Amino acid sequence: MGTPTIIDTPPSYAQVFEDTIAVQQILNCVNSNNSAYAPKIKAAWDRAETFAGNEKRPLRVLALDGGGVRGYSSLMLLKEVMDRAAPKQKPCEVFDIIGGTSTGGLIAIMLGRLKMTVQECLDAYDSVMKDVFGSGWLHTHIGKPLDYLTKGEFYSAGQLEKVIKDLLHKRLPAGQSAEDAPLLDEANPCKIFLMATREESGSNRGPVFLRSYTNDLAAPDPDLSKIKLWEAARATSAAPGYFQPIQVGRVKLVDGGLLANNPLGWLWTEILSVYGPTRETDCFLSIGTGMGANVAVAQPGLDFKKAMLSFSDIATNTESTNILFRALVDAFAPHAQTKKYYRLNVSKELPEPTDSKGILGWLAGTQALKGVLNNFEDPGSLDDVDAIPKLKKWTTEWIKAQQDIIKSCSEALARNL
Repeated sequence: MGTPTIIDTPPSYAQVFEDTIAVQQILNCVNSNNSAYAPKIKAAWDRAETFAGNEKRPLRVLALDGGGVRGYSSLMLLKEVMDRAAPKQKPCEVFDIIGGTSTGGLIAIMLGRLKMTVQECLDAYDSVMKDVFGSGWLHTHIGKPLDYLTKGEFYSAGQLEKVIKDLLHKRLPAGQSAEDAPLLDEANPCKIFLMATREESGSNRGPVFLRSYTNDLAAPDPDLSKIKLWEAARATSAAPGYFQPIQVGRVKLVDGGLLANNPLGWLWTEILSVYGPTRETDCFLSIGTGMGANVAVAQPGLDFKKAMLSFSDIATNTESTNILFRALVDAFAPHAQTKKYYRLNVSKELPEPTDSKGILGWLAGTQALKGVLNNFEDPGSLDDVDAIPKLKKWTTEWIKAQQDIIKSCSEALARNL
């Protein structure tokens, strides 16, 4: 008699065990042709103590798409979130890991490795892009084609290297030189994760991972383990055709855009590897560089240039990755089915396509075309410096229209600050 004894139900690890096996199988499958860089879950994952008493603070993660000059829009979106969530802190003080591809990789270096504020990045971005890509009719219609015919690149790789080193020279702390500073920075609590591609194996290998930290579960690469900071920035920015590849040791690297223009999926597998499958995440923020216009799968035919441009746009599509992983991140990460993934990507939707009703359509009005996809206005190519003012305007308008998602994202980011 008396008060009944309450016995807590012992924790069940069976489902967690099965889920973790499933995650590791996903990693193995995705990386079956990428063994040198394949992330693995830590060996202790199958012990009960790994899942009990995990009192570490939930992670805050930032993934940045590639997109050239359109990265300005990404920075504007990030500034809006930071101003709400942590107005007195830098991104390197808020995010545990920042992953980026191409211009997103360059921004990741600026925010995480150089410890710049978002405003400082915005202030530098205009001049950096203009110094790299130039602007004006003469350059676009004469300079670019001439450079491609004579050098095999639309823009000067030497100029890109100069701009990168100038930026590093201004921003690196005293005692570190732009020429010799390594990407590796173990003391920095904000990890940097960049995407690049081996020139000789872009069709049957995953991207190359360039890290500012050591992942003990990744096979070391003697050519890349001591990569310099400027080389990493140059590699992740070397868009094929736009710039020549960079040689690092025995490896030639181009940017990761063709394999991972949105680094989200690879960054997620890296987090599982580095932090383990039970580490919680407060906010996984993915930021794009603007929704592109619909691109049809063109047949080569007589217009070979149009076909090549369509193949390039399809290969660098970032939204397919977003669609796939937005459900996976929320479902598989600890505390399944809770909102932790946020995607910010500016878009300017065009009016629904219509067709007039017969010959007297101007009297009868118009009707929506059935079976025709809605479309978006083109935000501009990755080298279109003249498109930056338009992007600023679009991003400002998008922020005003998307207050709910920005508020929700900011609150998630600030939850454990």
